[in-house]
Amino acid sequence: MPRKTLGLDINEDSITAVQVISGLKGYQITACAHVMIEENGDLDDGLRRIFEGVALKSDTCITSIPAGDVSYRNLQMPFKDPRKIRKTLPYEIDSMLPFPIEELIVDFAIIDRSDQTDILAVSIKKAVVSEYLTKLEAIGLNPEILDIRCLPLVSWLLRCEGVPDHGIILDICQKRSTMVLYLRRRIALIRTFALNGGLVAIPPADPATTKEIGPYLESLCKMVRDTIYAFGRQNHQVFYPEKVFFTGTGALRPDTGPLLSQFLDLPSEQINLVEDKRIRMNGDVAQAWNAPLMDNALSLALREAKRTQGFNFRRDEFEVKGKYLGIKKELRKGVISIMVVLAFLAADMGIGYYLMKKRYRNLDQEIKKVFMQTFPDVKRIVDPLAQMKIRINQIKGPAATYPGIDGGRNVLDLLKNISKRIPRSLDVRITRMIIDPDMVRMSGRTTTFNAVDNIKNGLESSALFDQVTISSANLDRKGKKVQFEIKLKRSWRGPGS
Repeated sequence: MPRKTLGLDINEDSITAVQVISGLKGYQITACAHVMIEENGDLDDGLRRIFEGVALKSDTCITSIPAGDVSYRNLQMPFKDPRKIRKTLPYEIDSMLPFPIEELIVDFAIIDRSDQTDILAVSIKKAVVSEYLTKLEAIGLNPEILDIRCLPLVSWLLRCEGVPDHGIILDICQKRSTMVLYLRRRIALIRTFALNGGLVAIPPADPATTKEIGPYLESLCKMVRDTIYAFGRQNHQVFYPEKVFFTGTGALRPDTGPLLSQFLDLPSEQINLVEDKRIRMNGDVAQAWNAPLMDNALSLALREAKRTQGFNFRRDEFEVKGKYLGIKKELRKGVISIMVVLAFLAADMGIGYYLMKKRYRNLDQEIKKVFMQTFPDVKRIVDPLAQMKIRINQIKGPAATYPGIDGGRNVLDLLKNISKRIPRSLDVRITRMIIDPDMVRMSGRTTTFNAVDNIKNGLESSALFDQVTISSANLDRKGKKVQFEIKLKRSWRGPGS
């Protein structure tokens, strides 16, 4: 039976809804709507307005939230079984995040399986998820899936024919843009970028288009290149994307594709899902359709139909509960019918209690089995979960000096210490910072070579660093700024400064 699915795409500056009916012959877009959220606008008001005048009631609702609300971590796990990864992942990333793991919902996707499993872990604060679900409930929506914006679109694209094995996907929006690097047709890296000023909305035919969007795209492409380079250094690989795909508000400009090709030195292509012959729409929808603004919502509606693997933050206390089916047949009146019902209820309670008890025993045995397989040297098992936490902390002992671990020495404290020791009077912009257990590498731009020396002298007074070295200091191509790189050898004498 055909099902109506509503894809609701929530962005920082807009909301888009697309309704799709899926059947044996493909997918029919039956309704679409798009509203902008004004500066300092109210999300509640935007949700209310998008459902005014458009029939968007559906059997299933799938929603995405802005990618900027989510934290991303690339890491390796010694397990290949997704169940083992999901059990141990919270303990693995606990020390890498600025918030307690109890306040977060964590999900993951497997990038590659080799000697170790490369995964992309995503996390979001439970308070953020609760806020979105509360706002959606206020308008009568209870989404079955809460995904990350742009990723269902990426998943759909990677299943299409003719897409290269390695590439970049850019969702260029007014306030924040999202980059997805995929390798071997699997999502490998997700990053979001916010640039000062953002995109200024001007009509595509405006002759000032190139002048307005050019500097923005140039800055965005530089951040994309730097991010991919840093990711390659971290993984000891060199990545060669074959193509850049783009969508979002930036795709409304006619010069976006050529500019992206120029700045990234790659062929570019605008995403347009309705080019897929399996997707149809009637005349009224076709007149209102705008691919750059609506493809993300469309991919959400198609996500259910395709049963695409992806992220879903409706977990733990936010998990969607199953629908109660009830009793379909009416009971006959009389004492005999009541006795039959009571007999069935008693049997159901007894069987349910037995099955629940058996399930708990099986789960307990499974936990012990996982513990024994992971730590075969432990002979006495009392509380496998508590013992597993202790052993994981012992294994991670050498990494206790990693950024974000040990007595309050987390990444935020480190950044605060560096920021405090750079003189406020200097005109300096930090463009890249790499933090590892032994060294901090910081690159940026400033006005003079003396300013570079002042930065170095200020950082040398910190007890967090044993040695501060200027690796390089050169004039940029225009000769107006000094590009520099400073290496800071980390000290482990104590957090005081």
